[in-house]
Amino acid sequence: MDVKKTLREIGLSKGEIEVYLTLLKLGSSPATRVAKETGLHRTNIYDIIEKLKEKGLVSYIVRNNIRFFSASHPNKLLDYIKEREEEIKEILPELKRYVSIPRDEAVVEVYKGKEGLKTVLKDILREKKNYIVFEEEGYIQKVLPYFYPQFNREMEKRGIKVKVLTKYPEKIARRNLMQIRTLPEFLSFPSATAVYGNKVAIFIWDEPYYAILIKSKHIADSYRNFFRVLWKHAKSD
Repeated sequence: MDVKKTLREIGLSKGEIEVYLTLLKLGSSPATRVAKETGLHRTNIYDIIEKLKEKGLVSYIVRNNIRFFSASHPNKLLDYIKEREEEIKEILPELKRYVSIPRDEAVVEVYKGKEGLKTVLKDILREKKNYIVFEEEGYIQKVLPYFYPQFNREMEKRGIKVKVLTKYPEKIARRNLMQIRTLPEFLSFPSATAVYGNKVAIFIWDEPYYAILIKSKHIADSYRNFFRVLWKHAKSD
């Protein structure tokens, strides 16, 4: 069995997996030793350890003013999974309320390439409505480094607000009128999704790049309702 793959599937990041397995192997160790063994920068080690501590997978003691970190027993992983299940169970009643909403006919448009991405982003500007974004990881500023600053300036000029749910808030290029909350590690979306007006835009940031625009009040409202549930339970930035 591929241990790392399984740990990834239950919600641990690549860095968290490397640090956790290294601590299991080494036993109680300072961050410098963990950094040396994993090849990760010590600053990153502290960030990763903090996340593992929040998951209950790492603890520490202080000896001679130095913190020594230890991995929790592997059985703790079962507790971690059970906690995630309980969190999902808490929001299930809210999610089920939106299952039987009447549907309208949807129109789907597909745009290809960087110009296609820009076409949809410009449509967000034309709508002049506040919008929400699921799982943005900062790809927009990498793929469209010149267009994105212009896009942000226009958003601010038009007073358009945005709420962003992400697992990587540090990768987001922030602007005024933007709110960010952090998604739990166990939640993942396959692509960035923006919802504005009666439209849902799905952005695929891998070459050759695609933007899928869905025009449907029902679908847009369903996404908004789902977003509200996640926003309520997400960690404030």
